[in-house]
Amino acid sequence: MNDHEKYLQEFVREIPFDAPDGAHRDALKRQLLNAFPRHRLQPAGHPVGVWRTIMKSRITKVAAAAAIVFAALLSLNFFDRTSGIAWASVAQRLETIKTVAYSITADIKGLPGTPEGYVTHTGQDVQVSYEQGAVRIDTSLQTPRGPRNTRTYLLLDERVMFTVLPSQKKYLKVDIGPEQMEQMSEEKGDPVTILKAMLEHDYTELGRQTIDGVPAWGIEVSDPKLGAKMGSFISGGMFDETIVQLWVDEAHELPIRMNATGSSADGQTSMTLTMDHFQWDVEIDPAAFKPEIPDDFELLVQAQWEKGQEGQEIVEVLQLFVEFAEGQYPTSLNTMTVAQAIAPAIKAKFPPGSEKPSQEFIARLMKVDRVGMMYTTLEKEGKDPAYYGGTVSLETPQAVLFRWKTDDQTYRVVFGDLSQKDVTPTELAQLEASR
Repeated sequence: MNDHEKYLQEFVREIPFDAPDGAHRDALKRQLLNAFPRHRLQPAGHPVGVWRTIMKSRITKVAAAAAIVFAALLSLNFFDRTSGIAWASVAQRLETIKTVAYSITADIKGLPGTPEGYVTHTGQDVQVSYEQGAVRIDTSLQTPRGPRNTRTYLLLDERVMFTVLPSQKKYLKVDIGPEQMEQMSEEKGDPVTILKAMLEHDYTELGRQTIDGVPAWGIEVSDPKLGAKMGSFISGGMFDETIVQLWVDEAHELPIRMNATGSSADGQTSMTLTMDHFQWDVEIDPAAFKPEIPDDFELLVQAQWEKGQEGQEIVEVLQLFVEFAEGQYPTSLNTMTVAQAIAPAIKAKFPPGSEKPSQEFIARLMKVDRVGMMYTTLEKEGKDPAYYGGTVSLETPQAVLFRWKTDDQTYRVVFGDLSQKDVTPTELAQLEASR
């Protein structure tokens, strides 16, 4: 018996056949082994061979490339785990998916601008075309002032995102740099991206459960860094704690539901989210991804997102606290905490009936929405960031507020008064020791 045959026997032995007794299960396993041609017996995952196959593939869409990489990672990393689902089949199916539509519902406590304890309910209908490289999200919010609706279009090839506000007859346009768009395409929060991200973390098998009357198998990840790759409401750095569960339909071997919870360290903000009602390879009219912006809609702001400027853009967000909050910085840089901290000051600056904010100011304010993602990007890229807003303010101007690595030998240090200085690692250690 060669090594390949031994490997297959070990693999088949671990399959949890659904049979009434041991003898029946053994018979099924023998039948499965006999069905494999001997000359084809080989271990399920050879990293070099799989990678060569990927590199030879002609990929024209960023989203399709992400799906292929996902499939490779799944097949390389999942066979050594015991599960009641054939995860390799899940990878193969997702690799061939061309479109998907699904729904997201979420309850969020502590959304900026809402009364204390108020829970905002939101619903989203999402359509994704991997062939077109396009995403459309129709969002409804139930706010204290009534319902609010938006439509967002993310066009990967054109590197642009539009958000339309129908009730206000306004829209926002964001031009996205090529490196930033590549990151967004890999972290857009669709089911493929989510499962890929979960498999890159330590996860817990949840076993078999019935979801909406359908047998399913699940995994769970509890890791604050997980959100950095997941987009949407669980985008990187939105919350301090994140738990995500993903369930796969046993019969069709495709995701059927995702549940997520998030919370801030201070307990002021929290979220519960469900992603379900998946329609795989559903027919979607290409016109659905063409932004519908009537001629009489006003451009509220046009912004630019570029990768590589995360550290300086975080400083720009902190500058808002100098201008509007007397230099009292947020306790952390997760998005919800920052937004909650700055919202009262902005509301006081622009009360009802006051002069409307300029496009430049709105563009600055939009960076608050991405501040957590920017911080987790610095972490992910090994820039060794650290933030001390819980103990540093404008009243401690020479204390280290924020820092990140600009190259192997240099750190950019931002002090309490937002002045900046480039220092060596040794100098940084001295500065932080004196805090």
